[in-house]
Amino acid sequence: MSDRQWTDLELYIIGEHIEDFQDGFITRRELLRRVTLITGSAAVSLALLPTLGCNVNAPAGDPAARASSVPSQTAVATAAATPFATPPAARTTDGVTVKADDPRINAGAVTDLKGQDGAALIGYRAAPKGASLGGVLVVQENRGVTEHIRDVVRRAATAGFTALAIDVLSREGGEKLGNDYSGALAKRTPEQILADMRAGLDALERTERGKLATVGFCFGGGVVWQLVSAGAPLKAAAPFYGPKPPDITGLTKTKTAVFAVYGELDTRITASGPEMEAALKQSGAPYQSTVYPAANHAFHNDTSERYAADPAQKAWIGTIEWFKRHLAG
Repeated sequence: MSDRQWTDLELYIIGEHIEDFQDGFITRRELLRRVTLITGSAAVSLALLPTLGCNVNAPAGDPAARASSVPSQTAVATAAATPFATPPAARTTDGVTVKADDPRINAGAVTDLKGQDGAALIGYRAAPKGASLGGVLVVQENRGVTEHIRDVVRRAATAGFTALAIDVLSREGGEKLGNDYSGALAKRTPEQILADMRAGLDALERTERGKLATVGFCFGGGVVWQLVSAGAPLKAAAPFYGPKPPDITGLTKTKTAVFAVYGELDTRITASGPEMEAALKQSGAPYQSTVYPAANHAFHNDTSERYAADPAQKAWIGTIEWFKRHLAG
């Protein structure tokens, strides 16, 4: 096996592919293809995967064990009673719960945003038609600014926030990379990723005047942790099942109010929760860390096989309430 040292981001993305294979969402062939986009060699991939606890010769998980798409009655009732858009009562196929022409919001692609290197950034923005409560940077999963992420941006706007998402791989074409996205993402450095996210925060700052928050999912949850640890000018943050950043010392000094979201079944990520909570406790800033029962990684993504409506709705409503509380004034 290669003696190359793998980065935290590379190992995180490979770990997500392993989980997808073990849960039966991708085949052995697709697992090796995606991992080889990162390692550069099928032989290296075959040697590396067992060291990460993946038996590539074992059968993939039983698709029958995937999350049910039957609507939850509790989720139906919650969605009906909430004055802003929430995750749906059952898994979707197109990722749309709030249409782009929803009368409550103005939404569309951002075409004038540039990174610190001058490169054009692919962005999507939505804002309420009334007064804005503040700006929310929505950080994607490891597939780009997909329709699901654009929908999350629109959901935030229905709750009164001006929301923006920026594709981390804007220079490479963004979500158009499809199943090759994660391989290209693994080549980005944390510094490059945070620079683009700061460009997004700068854009929001021009209209929101210090009332800034961020929410991110999976890979994006890890980026949210990194933004908080790096001292980004945030009043509130909500990392959804985000991996621990390489350096958490900044969390001990943060002034950002953090609402951390974990899934009980997502043991690979949830195991880092107590360490993150201990660091936040040292800071003296408000924080809340919740592990949602019977929820797995990506449980908030209603296009995912792991979608779980009840915890997704509770976590999203909790996030919106947290932002409203800490962006007020």
